[in-house]
Amino acid sequence: MRCEICGKEAKLKRALVEGVEMLVCQDCSKYGMVLPEKRASPVLKPKKKTLPYSRDVFEEMKQELVPGWGKKIREAREKAGMTREEMGAKVGEKTNTIAKIENEELRPPDATVKKIEKLLGISLFQEVEGGVIKKKEARPLTLGDLIKNEK
Repeated sequence: MRCEICGKEAKLKRALVEGVEMLVCQDCSKYGMVLPEKRASPVLKPKKKTLPYSRDVFEEMKQELVPGWGKKIREAREKAGMTREEMGAKVGEKTNTIAKIENEELRPPDATVKKIEKLLGISLFQEVEGGVIKKKEARPLTLGDLIKNEK
């Protein structure tokens, strides 16, 4: 390796030069304070290698919220004569969160949806139909593709 000050090829030492840690040769070490060598850390058990996430998370999804779920929740709550505060207290959510759910600004977790369904006596989930997404085969662009796209 090369010295970070003079560039000479040599065995390097870690040194603190003008407040900066540098790798320097024996000759340049006089410009700073030589730091002690880092000792190898004790042997630790190797961490388990995690594989990249490869499975489709939507594959096992069987239900989804019905369209217009926020309006349906608000109408059922009003029909039951409840305020947002009362409903929030019964399902364990803040009033502000209930307002965002009703305005469909926030999708509630499935556990909260089940509590709302039970409290208001409504159904908010619908079965998901199996959709197939075809992946387009990727291939590199050719000059012919570029010419076609210009026209």
